[in-house]
Parts: sequence; structure tokens; C-alpha cells
Amino acid sequence: MIRDFLFFCFSLIPGAAHMSMGLFKRGVQLMVTTIGAFSLLLSFNTEQLVPVICLPLWFFSFFDGYNIRKQLAAGNTISDEEVYSYNIFFNNKKFLGLGLLLLGLIGFVNALPNSLIISLFGVESQNIYWMLRKSIVPLFLIVSGSYLLLKSRKIEVKK
Repeated sequence: MIRDFLFFCFSLIPGAAHMSMGLFKRGVQLMVTTIGAFSLLLSFNTEQLVPVICLPLWFFSFFDGYNIRKQLAAGNTISDEEVYSYNIFFNNKKFLGLGLLLLGLIGFVNALPNSLIISLFGVESQNIYWMLRKSIVPLFLIVSGSYLLLKSRKIEVKK
């Protein structure tokens, strides 16, 4: 019973349950990815993306830990493999660059203080500032989705 409680406590920390079972590559990758995404999103002033990115990572880590524990209890051998390959980022430098550029723009708009905008452009600019701040993430999603749809259409035409 104490082991179950300790495992539950480890499961609350992304990757810790994996490391407690001896799956260090998987555990460290999950831990670094979740904590790193959280830290980067906060440093880019994009706190509104934390639930969209970090919560799914946390849920994956939580349930993956229990799934692996269940497989180990059934007598299956589990190899210590990474969750994803780092080549995803390095092979698609164009997407990585575009993502970093958009995160930088979102962070820049979120970092601009409202008082600076008002002092430079007047009180009427406050509405424009809040419109930009509220619409930057949806615009990012629209642009990204449109780009992916256009790219998939070009691939279908080539086939």
C-alpha cells in the first residue's frame, strides 16, 4: 500500500514515476520536456499556452507511468526508449524557425505594457492593443492550420 502511494506521488511529477521504475531515458525526457515547455512559455510571456501544451504532457506522463507499471506487473519487459526522437526538431528547421519566430512575436506583444502603448499612441490605441493581445494566439492557429492544409494539398497533387 505504501508503494502504491509512493508511486502515485512520483506520478504527479512528470517522468519521476518512469525513473522510479528504472526507465531513466524516458523519465528524463518527459521531465525536461514538460518543465522546459513550462519555463519557455513563461519566459516568452505566453502563459495562455501553458494549459494547451503542458497539461497534455503531464497527463501523458501520468498515464504512461501507470501503463508501464501495469505492463511490468504482467511480466512484460519494457525497454528504456525515448518518447520522441529529437530529429523531429532538427530535420524540420523551417518549422522550428517559424515556431520560434511566432513565439517570439507572441511574447513581444504580450510583453508590451499597456501604459507604453497609451503614452505613444493615445488612449484610443488601448483597444487596438487588447485586440492584438487577445487575437495573436488564434491568428497563430489560423495561419498554422492554413499552412498545413495548403502543404498537404500540394502533396496530394504530386501523388
